[in-house]
Amino acid sequence: MALTDSFDGLLVDLDGVVWVGREMVPGAVETLVKLLADGMEIVFVTNNSVRRPSAYAARLRDAGIEIPENHVLTGGEVTARLVAGRAGPGGTAFVIGAPGFKETVAAAGLKLVDGEAAQSADAVVVSAHREFDYAELLTATRALQAGAALFGTSRDPTLPMPGGAWPGTGATLAAVETASGKRAVTGGKPEPHLFDQARALIPKASRLAIVGDRIASDIDGGRRAGLTTVLVLTGACTRAEAETATPPPDYVIDDLPALLR
Repeated sequence: MALTDSFDGLLVDLDGVVWVGREMVPGAVETLVKLLADGMEIVFVTNNSVRRPSAYAARLRDAGIEIPENHVLTGGEVTARLVAGRAGPGGTAFVIGAPGFKETVAAAGLKLVDGEAAQSADAVVVSAHREFDYAELLTATRALQAGAALFGTSRDPTLPMPGGAWPGTGATLAAVETASGKRAVTGGKPEPHLFDQARALIPKASRLAIVGDRIASDIDGGRRAGLTTVLVLTGACTRAEAETATPPPDYVIDDLPALLR
């Protein structure tokens, strides 16, 4: 009996599970295509907020994985909704992040501010991007000292990439928290917000599992949400780390194709 015979719905992480950087994990596309064809309900959940959810959905479809566009949720999208709820209509935000993430925040109804205007922003919102610099850190610190609320898309310290992990949002957020002395509210995994929104997209699925590569976000968050947890070893975690986790994941598998074995 295949592992997936025990479930009718899956929340599937992207980085380290479906792809690593620009490279697809071998067998991942074929596995997901088969699961969807067999009637499995799938929502993709990622803390990577560099791009808008629609861009990740397009990448999946380009690979042959046909899913509704709204079946991709990012920590950035969820965090932007949290900020909008806190700041209210017309709220202002200083955003540290890639252009795609800034678009996500603006789409939630927030007004993006920079420079001197950012010092009186309602919120500072942080996600990883390659151009993060001291000027951004200084602006964020001043805004937070003036009373802005601090939000981050996740605390993931790294992002799986070919040849070795890259610094993730958690590293950028740590710099902002250290400089400002403030603790951020995060919207991505392992917090419940993303899990709750994902489950609402597939309400008929009653036997749900989370498939991810990181214990601190996918597995711990899935457990807290009451899901069966499946750790794959193609991303951030080794088998030794999985075996010493307390408590360990419900299942540890080599890769996504192992779901069918």
